[in-house]
Amino acid sequence: MQDSERINLTSPANERSSGAYWTPERVAVVSRNVLLITIGGIIAGLFAVNAQLYYVALVIGGAVLALLVAWQYEAVLTVYILVAFVPWGQTPGIAVGGSGMSKGIFVSEAMLGFMIVVWAGKYLLRSLPVPRPPTGFYKAAGLYLAYCVINVVNSFIFWDASVDRIYQKPAVNAIDLGMRFLSVGALLLMATTIRNKVWLRRVTIGLFLAATYNTLNAMTGQFIPFQAPWWPFFTMLPACYCCLLALDNNLPTNKRVLAGAFVAACVFVVAWLNIGWVSGWLALLTSLAVVLVIKNRKLFVIAAVALGIFVIAAWPVLQVKVIKESKEGGDYDRFSLMAGAVKYATTFPLGVGLGNYRTYNTYHYGEKWGTKSYTSAHGTYSQALSETGFPGLIMFGAMLLGGFAWLVRGYHSLPEGYSKTFLLVAIGQMAGIGAAALVGDYIIPSYHNGGLGTFSTTVYSWLIWGLAIAHVRISGKQTDGSVGIDS
Repeated sequence: MQDSERINLTSPANERSSGAYWTPERVAVVSRNVLLITIGGIIAGLFAVNAQLYYVALVIGGAVLALLVAWQYEAVLTVYILVAFVPWGQTPGIAVGGSGMSKGIFVSEAMLGFMIVVWAGKYLLRSLPVPRPPTGFYKAAGLYLAYCVINVVNSFIFWDASVDRIYQKPAVNAIDLGMRFLSVGALLLMATTIRNKVWLRRVTIGLFLAATYNTLNAMTGQFIPFQAPWWPFFTMLPACYCCLLALDNNLPTNKRVLAGAFVAACVFVVAWLNIGWVSGWLALLTSLAVVLVIKNRKLFVIAAVALGIFVIAAWPVLQVKVIKESKEGGDYDRFSLMAGAVKYATTFPLGVGLGNYRTYNTYHYGEKWGTKSYTSAHGTYSQALSETGFPGLIMFGAMLLGGFAWLVRGYHSLPEGYSKTFLLVAIGQMAGIGAAALVGDYIIPSYHNGGLGTFSTTVYSWLIWGLAIAHVRISGKQTDGSVGIDS
């Protein structure tokens, strides 16, 4: 036998593959697993002895389901994307919240919560894909969530004596806090669990299918009675993508024309037929504008001039359909709600507490501060300022701005391809929803503004941003330490 062969047969790598090579690391991993199995067995045994057969079977069923989800996580994630926008499967009421109406949770919350639990198990068992480079979202999101927990606890300890505690609703506090954890959790699921380019493409297609379905269904007058509560926000994704297709000189002319016609149809349906709803067309036009600024600034200037000319020509119609109807519909009250948010933030250092806006605004400060007797601030930033104060708004803004800047850097570092295209679409979507959030709680919903139902729409923003991170992680190339993407 040659020396080289003898060295290969006795190498540490060969011994490790045969199971005979025990390193300190391997001993630690095996010991940990044995300890976890032992503890789990003890807990399961005690539970089986003391619990009813029904609950034992329920736990066993849940464990089996969790194993199936963990085994085919990307497939389950794709299924979730395809159905989450429908507010269906509502549970019996779990919170009244002082409104006299009991509300339950939907599949969009329950299924996502279950998937996050499975994700946590995969994370603890170190079965998630690696490496997982840092992003502009993670640290800021962690600090924001930690602050939100402190904020809720603070609102219980330092309750305003002018407001009767009978109106404090812990269930609402928990739900509003939970929706923040679910939102960030949706981003983490998408960003960290997709293993390869095959599943990356499948999940991306699933996301576009959900968005395109809502767009086409709206164009046909909602022919199918399953529609997202805020369907215009789904239009941003296919509209921005088709905008990029129309700008692609490498595509045949007929495909570019077809893509451009689809964008025009989206603008017509959202920004003209539904012009009275400012949030919808504000989000769509902002997203398209950002895509044009990054991709083709010359065309952006031309489009901006054309839009200005159109606004001047159609001003009489816009004054009736937008300004007058918005004023008569009470949309201008949002300005007083913004002013009220500043008062809350300057009076209560950490805000009034998540879920407490309705209680404070209705039972004490509505007339005193002239903030109108709305049950929510009707704006993501106004709601955050009122309930979490300036620190909470700053942390929330840092998470969004840091994530947006990271996506822009990631876009410029990616090679040409569908991942780079998707990243620009996600950047446009983030800018659009961020603009709309000035006049509506469209990023994180409020319990007292139909939050449990509308979460089925707002969760898609977090899914889109998480998928954009996955595109950078899987398709990117390491260029510099600022972006931190891996090859």
